[in-house]
Amino acid sequence: MKDAIETSDGILFVSPEYNRSIPGALKNAIDWGSRPWGENSFARKPTGIIGASPGGIGTAVMQASMRSVLSFLDAPQLNAPEAYIAFDPAVFAADGEVNDEPTARFLSHYMEEYAAFVQRVLAVTAPGHIGDPEVDYSRK
Repeated sequence: MKDAIETSDGILFVSPEYNRSIPGALKNAIDWGSRPWGENSFARKPTGIIGASPGGIGTAVMQASMRSVLSFLDAPQLNAPEAYIAFDPAVFAADGEVNDEPTARFLSHYMEEYAAFVQRVLAVTAPGHIGDPEVDYSRK
């Protein structure tokens, strides 16, 4: 899992909300990906968060919890647009296909914004840029 995280350009978390928080299995995976100390696979990895919930606030509380965790892990986050999807069986087909045109357009827009965010983050965190831990900037 750590290798998959480290070799990816970014991580998009798509998750439900369990008891107004991050599902336990997801939090456990994140914890393992950030350990051992000094080998945090999420550091400087661009992230996004999206989820669907039958409740009216559509994973807003889970996403707030995730933002706190990702901040601690030094993982840059797409902060806007936010995506809180209220799950409605009429909107999603059994195979996950989106049947509602406004929802499909919104999700498409979200993914375009996320892709642009990943490109921006990678442009400034690529090897050789200021802030790269592998480069000694103290010498001229």
